[in-house]
Amino acid sequence: MTDRMFADLRPAKLDELTEDAYRRRRSADLARALATPRRPRHSRRPFLLMAGTLAAGLAAAVTVVAGSGESTAPVKAPQPPVVAQPVSARSFLLAAATTAMREPAGSGRYWYVRERTFQKVHNVPSEYMAQIQRLIKEQQRREKELKGDLKRLEAAKDDFEQKVGKLKTAELPYVAYAADTRETWRAMKKGEPGSSVGSQDVRVTFGSPDDEAAWRAAGSPELVDPKTPAPVRSADRILSIDNPSLTLQNVRDLPTGEDGLRQELDALWKRSPRMAHADKPTYLWQTGVDLMTAPIRPGTRSALFRILADQPGITSQGESSDALGRTGVALSAPSADGFDFRLIIDGDTAELLQYEVVEKGQPLLRVALEQLGWSDSPDQRPKG
Repeated sequence: MTDRMFADLRPAKLDELTEDAYRRRRSADLARALATPRRPRHSRRPFLLMAGTLAAGLAAAVTVVAGSGESTAPVKAPQPPVVAQPVSARSFLLAAATTAMREPAGSGRYWYVRERTFQKVHNVPSEYMAQIQRLIKEQQRREKELKGDLKRLEAAKDDFEQKVGKLKTAELPYVAYAADTRETWRAMKKGEPGSSVGSQDVRVTFGSPDDEAAWRAAGSPELVDPKTPAPVRSADRILSIDNPSLTLQNVRDLPTGEDGLRQELDALWKRSPRMAHADKPTYLWQTGVDLMTAPIRPGTRSALFRILADQPGITSQGESSDALGRTGVALSAPSADGFDFRLIIDGDTAELLQYEVVEKGQPLLRVALEQLGWSDSPDQRPKG
């Protein structure tokens, strides 16, 4: 499991205990927005559907459970539908490149994104944090005992990290997903604070009625914190974990031609902190998500789609529904460490609807981009 993926899957409160807290919040980092005003999705049929190349997919039903633990509908968690005769990933990406060129560029003082995140629950939060606190106290005690013994201190640190790692990847005896909504306003002017509101509309989804029954048999423990925090003013944040030199301000300077962008991505890869421990196709796929959800120019988006179309291993799963019920085309690419990265892209506008991480066919993380656009105030949503 890569550090990038690992960060997404761990409980959020652990971030408060680390020095690199922000760099390990992958879902917040990736969820940036497109720089173009969007047309209503429901007003058109996707262009590939008009060609008759895709079969209609059925959206799986979703069980929604409130923070109190009361189920509102007994059905399965969303799963990708099986689709016959999907269009090839390359054909779709090349068509998306043409569509992206037709989208007008936009501008504004703040870039706004509203995202809905669904993340697999690995631990009961209260139990998890109690165990983490015990490990921290134990580590602090050992550091005092081993003060000055660098070799044993390093061994103690490794032991602590291994124990924390086991807690992160522990599995409950039932499958559950926590969902919440986050809104962010990112300032386009360097140094100007933005704003964010997270953990809104917190709910839980179970993998099946049997999973819900197992949860109830376990005493219906609280799996999420339903409280909504107050808006937070924040300074500029990292645009791409894998590419520290990219910012919200300079990402619009990326080349708009395919060759120029390919060369720039190669240069970014060579400077990336991921280069030493990640394969390039995975880096490129994840950086592609960073760029697709950032305010890049239409020409850059078009070039990016063309570059991705040339990558090996990307497959199309045909028409699929995202976690919000919107329809797009699902593209999937494997990583070297056994995960699948999956995107659902609107066939009409070529915008990213959702990105997700899948392990052995089971979603671990799903982030649906609900609303994107420009705003001139850090407390106002885009119009339309």
